[in-house]
Amino acid sequence: MMMPPINKKPSLEKRGTDRQEVSAVSARESEFMALLKTAKKNELAAMAKLLMPFIAQAELGQLRIWGDSSRLHLEQTTISVNDLLVNTRSGHVTVEAECFFGHRCMLLTGTHDYTKTGRERLLAVPDSGRDIHVKHGVWLGSDVTVLGPAVIGENAVVAAGSLVTGDVPANTIVAGRPAKPVKKIDGTAL
Repeated sequence: MMMPPINKKPSLEKRGTDRQEVSAVSARESEFMALLKTAKKNELAAMAKLLMPFIAQAELGQLRIWGDSSRLHLEQTTISVNDLLVNTRSGHVTVEAECFFGHRCMLLTGTHDYTKTGRERLLAVPDSGRDIHVKHGVWLGSDVTVLGPAVIGENAVVAAGSLVTGDVPANTIVAGRPAKPVKKIDGTAL
């Protein structure tokens, strides 16, 4: 499974590192942090300029989960999900094999009870019933938002910038806000 790391450090056991090496690494990190604290503002700005491309690259590949991560099912995922934001507050999200995502896509199960007001509205979040299932071979263009409940059918294409508010038929291209069917993926009209 090709997925971006989720802020996990490699296990020391896997690297074969013993306690002395860990202590040496910690000491070097402490020395570096002490040195960094003495840096002048212009030196920090120069360092930030050098590091920014690496930070940006890492951010563009960082999966973000809002809610219970056990409700996110990526077991069948075979392609990186980029900087996908997944909200699992009100349901499960499943992504099948060979799906791919442009940048800044969002799969959102969470909602609030609009009939409430103030803090009561903020806290009125259903626990279930808004599942999202992205079937095999789906392509979501950049900046696509999917609001659950929704099933995106096999091989469907959702055009960049679209807002999906329900099910998308298999082998169909949808576009717009809200997304509407445009044509079949073989190019034929609907």
